[in-house]
Amino acid sequence: MVVQSSITSKLMDARDRGVQYVLAHQRADGAIGNPEKDGLGPYYKALWALAAAGRAEEGNRLATWVAHNVLTEEGDFAGEMRGKFFDYSHAYPNAWMIVGAQKMGRFDVARKGMEFLLTLQHETGGFRIQRDNLDAPQDLLNSSQAGNACLFTGHLAEAKTVGRFLRTMWDAQPTPESELFFVYKAGQGLRIDFPADRQRMHSIRVDTPKQMYFNMGIAAAFLARLTMATGDGSWVGLGRNYLQIGLNVLDEMYETAQVGKVGWGSALVYGATGDEKMLRLAERVGEALVAQQTDTGGWDNTGGYVNDAIRIEVTCEFIVLLDEMIAGIGARA
Repeated sequence: MVVQSSITSKLMDARDRGVQYVLAHQRADGAIGNPEKDGLGPYYKALWALAAAGRAEEGNRLATWVAHNVLTEEGDFAGEMRGKFFDYSHAYPNAWMIVGAQKMGRFDVARKGMEFLLTLQHETGGFRIQRDNLDAPQDLLNSSQAGNACLFTGHLAEAKTVGRFLRTMWDAQPTPESELFFVYKAGQGLRIDFPADRQRMHSIRVDTPKQMYFNMGIAAAFLARLTMATGDGSWVGLGRNYLQIGLNVLDEMYETAQVGKVGWGSALVYGATGDEKMLRLAERVGEALVAQQTDTGGWDNTGGYVNDAIRIEVTCEFIVLLDEMIAGIGARA
């Protein structure tokens, strides 16, 4: 008889409550939220969330809506119902939808989506942040999630190239124990010089609040999966390196929505290695995510303006992250 750990049970309950919140926002035509007004924010993470929840009927209705209204002939997710918010992070939402479609068995969407997504991969191995600017930088967020899309759709060679790019970025870090830089430009290298008011768009600092903590987490999650796909343990070791700064940052991290991907990465690293330090990090993040869930079953983003579109997006993400954390922790049960 398998006995679920206390944290795993909490994560399952939170995930399932989140699913009910998202389902309450699905329209009769399959769309989630109001994409005509809000662009892809409410729905681009929902395919993976519904797959994680085992909601095949609702997920396939959304996938059909995406195929008819957003997926272009070349495989991009574009048009008025994409919006402009992700113009400087183009690969990231595309990769979310591709993985969700693949997990849902909607290979028609995933196949076409990958054909386009791979055109954004730079010769460095990373994925550029802009669609039409061939000289645009690459970063951890876009590259790691695109790498996940490569893994889930069987493009292992391209995924390993992403892994090499993340290793290049890590090797260029001047002081990773206190600051992690996450933007890279071919011909220039790691971007470590920038205006002071742009710091949080380029790095994570241990002594500064409101950092983009998710960058270390998504890198670790991808690299743990890359080890699973290749059998090469050096990749998950690199992922653990990326997470080390998470052990030194301000406790404020656990009060933010940006902590979610740190739990994802640490849980998968734990599942692949058995590193108890990573388990403790994942458990602490899990407790934080449970505490942040609202009475509606959804989650809000950290600070600032919050509306239904933002709540749906964050809730879809946390459904996926909780599910992935359950899997990582469960791998060592």
